[in-house]
Amino acid sequence: MRSMPCQRRGRRDRKGTPLAARQAALRDVVREVCDEVAALQEENGRLRARLDLLRDATSDGLWDLELGQRKLTDPANRFVWSEQIGRLLGYRDTRDLPNDFAGFLALLHPEDREPTKLAFTAHILDRSGATPYDISYRLRCAGGEYRWFRALSHAQRDAGGRAIRLAGALTDLTDRRAILGLKRYAESIIASLPTGLMVLDERLVVLSVNPAFCEILGLDPGPCRRMERAGLDIGKLLPQPGLRAQALALLASGGSRHGIGITRGDKRLRVAMAGIQLAEGERRLLVMAEDVTEEQRLRDEARLHAARHRDQASLLDKARDAIIVRGIDGRIQFWNKGAERLYGWTSEEVLGQCIDERMVRDGPGALDAAVHATLQTGEWRGEAGQRRKDGVRLTVEGHWTLVRDDDNQPKAILVINTDVTQRKATDEKIRNLALYDSLTGLANRSLFGERLAVALAQARREEYPLAILYMDLNRFKEINDTHGHGAGDQVLVKVARRFQAALRADEILARLAGDEFVVVAERADAATAARIAERLHEAMADPVTLGGHSFPVGLAIGIAVFPRDGSEMDDLLKRADIAMYRAKALGGHVFYQPEMSVGLRERIELAGDLGRALAAGALQLHYQPQVSLDSGAAIGAEALLRWHDPQRGWVSPATFIPIAEARGMIHALGKWVLGEACRQLAAWRDAGLAFPGRLSINLSARQLEEPDIVASIRGIARAAGVDPRQLALELTESALMSNVEGAIEIMATLKADGFSIAVDDFGTGYSSLAYLKQLPADKLKIDRSFVCDMLTDRHDHTIVTTIIGMARNLGLDVIAEGVETQPQAQALRALGCGEAQGYYFGRPEAPERFAERWLVPLAAAIA
Repeated sequence: MRSMPCQRRGRRDRKGTPLAARQAALRDVVREVCDEVAALQEENGRLRARLDLLRDATSDGLWDLELGQRKLTDPANRFVWSEQIGRLLGYRDTRDLPNDFAGFLALLHPEDREPTKLAFTAHILDRSGATPYDISYRLRCAGGEYRWFRALSHAQRDAGGRAIRLAGALTDLTDRRAILGLKRYAESIIASLPTGLMVLDERLVVLSVNPAFCEILGLDPGPCRRMERAGLDIGKLLPQPGLRAQALALLASGGSRHGIGITRGDKRLRVAMAGIQLAEGERRLLVMAEDVTEEQRLRDEARLHAARHRDQASLLDKARDAIIVRGIDGRIQFWNKGAERLYGWTSEEVLGQCIDERMVRDGPGALDAAVHATLQTGEWRGEAGQRRKDGVRLTVEGHWTLVRDDDNQPKAILVINTDVTQRKATDEKIRNLALYDSLTGLANRSLFGERLAVALAQARREEYPLAILYMDLNRFKEINDTHGHGAGDQVLVKVARRFQAALRADEILARLAGDEFVVVAERADAATAARIAERLHEAMADPVTLGGHSFPVGLAIGIAVFPRDGSEMDDLLKRADIAMYRAKALGGHVFYQPEMSVGLRERIELAGDLGRALAAGALQLHYQPQVSLDSGAAIGAEALLRWHDPQRGWVSPATFIPIAEARGMIHALGKWVLGEACRQLAAWRDAGLAFPGRLSINLSARQLEEPDIVASIRGIARAAGVDPRQLALELTESALMSNVEGAIEIMATLKADGFSIAVDDFGTGYSSLAYLKQLPADKLKIDRSFVCDMLTDRHDHTIVTTIIGMARNLGLDVIAEGVETQPQAQALRALGCGEAQGYYFGRPEAPERFAERWLVPLAAAIA
């Protein structure tokens, strides 16, 4: 038994190496391997500790997904979430988070699921690894709310490019997006501010500027943006002496300065600057600018006014305004004499008291907004309804200013109240003037249109008839012409009162213009409208008496009925107007009939053709000689407008001239006639033909209304090279009487230039002898209506005799028109009329025919 150890120590392997030696060597190898494993475990621990430190140090959440050879949607795939992801989503334990792909999709906001799934799939399937996974989406937190995250991922791929493992990070963007939103919101507010804002860096170079600053400086937004990029210095932008030094001082100290006055061209700016230190230590200068040009202008005017009238203005201000100081608690601290006069309380009655309940008309709560605005912004301006001590209501315009103590804390409110009760009443009166006729007090065209629109809408809804009665006074123009517009206005007032007395309360009466009135009767058919018209006629049956004069005033009424004659307001008024014109011809009242519009259409077509003929030069002038009744020789001619229409043939001037006047075309026609007549005179002169005397040209009443009529006539004659002494201007008696003073001034000016002035159609108007003797006329023209029957009608003969005698006594020449027979010519000559024109001597003829018969060579005329 004792020999066995010896035997073991002596054992050897096949190569003869002692087994003990080999065992010792093996133990050394095992020991070295164990040491290396321990070293690796220690290094692995250090690496794991570093990885845990990195994972815990980052604010991002980390995740891992091992795919292997499985598809993304395979339920066997499991996400590994870091604890930070659990904290970001509000989970205490990451094991509460779903760790399969379907559960992950369920956490996504419904709008983000499909885009996220597509991005994930594209990243995995792209074996080249070129498609990144970088996407923002919303995840549902444990509390049910959603937060925004940015997700990044990197794929580990096998040799074939297949993704076998994914790892990524989640960054919470919610607060960042909110901050960016607030930043954009703040930028939009700054951009919309009316105050100019500019930010400068430490070198006083522009960093940013808002649109209001550009507008104040008179720059477009485009140049402003280039200004930022170009790094423009404040000294170039606002070259005010000393401003740059002030800016540097404020930038260094971080202080602020307000109310800096700057002049830039013709603008006055008020600038405030403040130095700002950013969290990073950088400094910025904020510059705010306001355009106070207008304010400064008003201040300068007020200052000059105050310098001239300081004492008087001071007294007036104190007498007009109530000056009050109220504490922050609402108690009165100061109450001047103006407040005593305005409100009726003495200072002894109100000092130390809060009188809002007694003074404020709408209760003390009405002042809360004014007090709040004053405390927040430093001042308030506005209107307030208040009461006096005696209960009388008044309206004041208040200017409230916050007064601060030495510690810049609110101390009191200075109140300056101006009584604007009367002004408000005046404003209301002005509003009434905009809606009511100032002469008669009736509704005017504007208010009538509003009321008619409401009445028509009601009639449409309830399907009942409505009548419009359009009225015009007959012979009203005679009253204006013979007794003046003052008398005419008084007649209109009396007529309006008669209409009001004849109408019922629910029948709307309005004055549209001049002597035009209109009535709207709701629920009125044709029979009811006829009865209303009869009442109106009865109201005007008796003459209107005024100042000892009696004026018979007739009434023409045109009636249109809704819906028979139209459904729209303009159509009904137009058709009632058409019917009224028919009533003026027939008398009484007339209902609109569709055939009445036929003539209207023809007149509109005629006006259009006339305008085209004028533009195309298709009008003509014919010339009718004027002769001496003693010698029979031509002493002049009258230019007469003629129109030959291709379809209508010769159109009578009696037809198209009134249409031209009604359509506003008479001004253009008059200029063309004068220009063509002057051109023809010049052409005859250049052809060596002598024109005897003057060429007469008619002017209409509408032409006299042109503000530049004198300059226009002068210019046309001068342009043609015609001496004014070759022209006679004929104005109808009615045209002269429409504006006597203006006509006298125009005639006197033209006569001084050398033009001869004749009064045409004399005896047919309503001229006053008192005005006639003032007219700077050279000649009276007896109207053809008197000449025609003067040999058979003793009244016409007397009128002609009277006109000739009147002209002789006034030192005026006289000419008779419409002379068609020798006995008429002889009778006129016997009565002392020296000149005449008419078919007996010659019809109006074209220029060529007239020249052949009446003009002689210039040399022969001189001889």
